[in-house]
Amino acid sequence: MSKKITILDIAKLSGVGKSTVSRFFNNGYVSEEVREKIQRVIDEHGYAPNLFARGIKTKNNKFIGVIVPCFDSTTTSTILMNLDTKLRGEGYIPLIINTNHDIELEKANLDNLWRLNVEGIIILATQITPEHKNFVKRTQLPTLFVGQICSNGYSIINNENEAGKKIGNKVLKANLKKILYIGVDEKDITVGVTRREAVFKILRKSPDIEITEIKSDFSLEKTEILVDEYLKNNSPDCIVSATDNMAFGAMKAIYRHGYKIPEDISILGFGGYKISDVVTPRLTTIKYNNEMTGKLAAETIIKLIRNEEVPKIQKIDYEFLDRESVK
Repeated sequence: MSKKITILDIAKLSGVGKSTVSRFFNNGYVSEEVREKIQRVIDEHGYAPNLFARGIKTKNNKFIGVIVPCFDSTTTSTILMNLDTKLRGEGYIPLIINTNHDIELEKANLDNLWRLNVEGIIILATQITPEHKNFVKRTQLPTLFVGQICSNGYSIINNENEAGKKIGNKVLKANLKKILYIGVDEKDITVGVTRREAVFKILRKSPDIEITEIKSDFSLEKTEILVDEYLKNNSPDCIVSATDNMAFGAMKAIYRHGYKIPEDISILGFGGYKISDVVTPRLTTIKYNNEMTGKLAAETIIKLIRNEEVPKIQKIDYEFLDRESVK
């Protein structure tokens, strides 16, 4: 295989200076005669410019950084697919980085992308730290947070308050009294605080309701273990899970203890994953419009790059899927 030629090689073979070849690739002025010489060398040697290396040196390079906490989440993958399609359709190139839920890696990659001179950053955030806020203030780079609210930045979030109320009211109407709530760490403000408080606010309206809470880590596996331990000494009327994924873990533990759903224990979740319509019984849950979130995120970051006006906070609506997992 022949060695790939460089810009310097093209300059030598064309009989011109390296700066002239650079102007050629950057649409600067080059005489027609010289342009033909350079193009002839490119065609003969099959040269393809390194668009990434060239792009990061320019201001309007069309690169947008996208930071995600994981790749194995239904929510994340749905948002990513729609975001990617929309960005590419508008001529932008997403640079996707997975942090594997490592918040320190997430913060480091914000600076890494900034140094790469990307035009903007979209971050599917699990929490907002002072470092996130400082990054927005320090760099003035168009940055969009999806899933969390950054007080000095731009955010897209789900309508957690109304969705939580819907779940809480469903529990009240079903006349369920002994409730187990499966939550997550409060560092995740959206799920660990806002979603939880929206549900609790409704449940607390009834003086007869008894609420117990355990905290998991979003995983099916840990939730199954926690609920299995809880059911050894307790028998709730209802389990409300902060996510569908954790609800599936709870369902496994429920069946292991010989309980039936919903005859013995009702269960509800948040997420509306496709699998929630396949499990038996079908899970009563909140379905967020993750497709719309992805498209809106792409549209919003492009507007921010173009200095167009954008609301500080945009909310994505939901659909309540009232199925068979509640008595």
